[in-house]
Amino acid sequence: MRNNKKNQKVFKVVRIVSLCLLAVLLIAIVYIGSLPQRYNVTQGQSSDYDITATRSVTDSYETERRALLAKTEVSPIYVISDEVSSTNQILVADFFNYCSELRKNNVDEYGTVLRNKQEMAELMDAAIRESYEIELPADTLYTLANISFVDYEYVRNEATEITNMICMDALDAQALPLEINNYASAVADTKTYTNLNYVSNSQMIYDILTRLLKPNAVYDAKATENAKTAAYKNAISEPVMIQKGTRIVSVGETITPHIYSQLKDLDVLPGSAFDFNLLIGIIVYVFIIFVAGAFYLMRYERRFEIDSKTMIALVIAFVVPLISSRYLTSISPLFSTIMFTTVIFATYLGIQSGITMSCLSLLVLLPMSGFNTELFFVSLVSIYVCSVIAGQNSHKYNSATLIIFTCLSSVLASFGYNLVTQSSKTDMFNSILWSVIGSGCSVVAAIGSQPIFELISNTASPMRLLDLAQQSHPLQKRLFLEAPGTSQHSMMVANLADSAAEAIGANALLAKVGSYYHDIGKLERPEYFTENQQDKVNPHDQLSIAESVEIITSHPSDGLKLAKKYRLPLPIQSIILEHHGTTCPEYFYMKAKKQAEEKGEPEPNKEDFRYKGTVPSTKESAIIMIADSCEAAVRSRGIHDVEEAEVLFRKIIKSKIDEDQLVRSGLSFNDIELIIGAFLQVYAGFFHERVKYPDEGSN
Repeated sequence: MRNNKKNQKVFKVVRIVSLCLLAVLLIAIVYIGSLPQRYNVTQGQSSDYDITATRSVTDSYETERRALLAKTEVSPIYVISDEVSSTNQILVADFFNYCSELRKNNVDEYGTVLRNKQEMAELMDAAIRESYEIELPADTLYTLANISFVDYEYVRNEATEITNMICMDALDAQALPLEINNYASAVADTKTYTNLNYVSNSQMIYDILTRLLKPNAVYDAKATENAKTAAYKNAISEPVMIQKGTRIVSVGETITPHIYSQLKDLDVLPGSAFDFNLLIGIIVYVFIIFVAGAFYLMRYERRFEIDSKTMIALVIAFVVPLISSRYLTSISPLFSTIMFTTVIFATYLGIQSGITMSCLSLLVLLPMSGFNTELFFVSLVSIYVCSVIAGQNSHKYNSATLIIFTCLSSVLASFGYNLVTQSSKTDMFNSILWSVIGSGCSVVAAIGSQPIFELISNTASPMRLLDLAQQSHPLQKRLFLEAPGTSQHSMMVANLADSAAEAIGANALLAKVGSYYHDIGKLERPEYFTENQQDKVNPHDQLSIAESVEIITSHPSDGLKLAKKYRLPLPIQSIILEHHGTTCPEYFYMKAKKQAEEKGEPEPNKEDFRYKGTVPSTKESAIIMIADSCEAAVRSRGIHDVEEAEVLFRKIIKSKIDEDQLVRSGLSFNDIELIIGAFLQVYAGFFHERVKYPDEGSN
């Protein structure tokens, strides 16, 4: 017991280590397969290759160029200088105060004008030049010096207001004259008399202010630099993209700095650094797929045992197509061998596993193909068709049909995809061609390699079952020669099981072949079983009941030993061990019970008489249990009537249900009715009768 527990722990450790190694292998395959092809090119030379972007990346060269252009296009930023604005206001006020004093000094205390108009204009011109270092036009000076005091005050007030309003905005040297003109042009002429030598009030204000005022807008270096930085960052945040499929350079085209930068962005130049970001992404990506696959297989193992050898074979079937596709997809993205995985998994584990594991394999393959949507669509359609055909339990389809239908599905899927994407006729033809080549080669390779997988694994593939169904098999020969009665019994059970499995949609081929071998344990002592006894000599008459029970109930375990010796598939081994379940041979139990009553002894323990196997774990195993019991009962009771047979079948099945022999089989009550109907159909032919169904009463 301790050794068994120790072996189980070792087996679990080995499996965990193996799964970890598989995960590492998948990560390595996907990482290497995802690396782009390298091109040995340099700037200034002519390209020897047609290079196309295999993925979408940022064009760093063009993005940087646009960002620098956006930075240079930012206009300088100016802000209002309070100091200059205040100086301007003071200067205008001081100017008009000064001119006002000059005008007042030209009149004595008696109101007599001391200078004529021209002399006054000249005096004011000299004074303004000296005090303010500005030069006003002669007519403006003439007007300023000689207009009435009322007009002068009006001009003074308007100029002061205009100055205050102008100082509220940041105006540079170009904007200041325009702004002065805008305000000054609105000033009205209020002269109290007409003089052709006078200029208008608006002209006078314009001339004075344009010469007195200084621009109050000063350059803000920090704000301007911040604006340039913001413009640069905005351009960088909206990068120029190199879209997948874009032609970067053609054969004979010169490698410009821009093209060289694009090739560097695509990581297709030799000597590129190790891509840690890509590796991390692939680790996460593969881990998710790996966990999904492991979860599925763990759930699947609860229903069907997958031993270590079979697991190795399945891992090979999963990994080999990925490795080969790594190189084949460089010829064409559609040249993949994913159908190899589909055929192997569907054949060995059924349609569900074929679809599930192939889809997971396809997901692993996608990064190596640049996430090619056409490959995904075509492969997905082909996977479903191939799995349905390869996983048929009845083995209705042959290898040629599998190849033809898989290739045909690839053609139709590729044709439909290219119609939707509006591809050219040339591209459509190439896609269809490589899809057919990839699918056809994969299926042919899978069919051809199945004998190798048969050696590695121990599962019941259709090919393996067909081989075991041949009467030339050593165990079948021994049954025919050493236990002819058991051989005939097995043939009849096979007919019943095959018909019943077909009726409920179970694996008919497995049920049929399993029936051939379910009683091989009787080869150890064939003469102790009724069907092989001749001349009415029964060896059990010379044995105690306990010895007889030991011989009878040991034939499942004896059969399991022979099955392992001849490497029969695991499902057949399970059938051999489960075909009697934990039932009790009633004949010997009742005989022991009768002897105990006659001797006045306690009633024997029924558990001591039971078979040492396990209850059926699959529909096929349960069908064979029922078929075995029904065939033996019909033969032993000499029934030759279908109606009597039906009553017997229902009684036998009820006893199996009462003894909990079918609780793990997955059979429903509807399945039971279909099984009974199938059995009756077989015996109707055997009895040369027609089965009477309830709806035939009116016929």
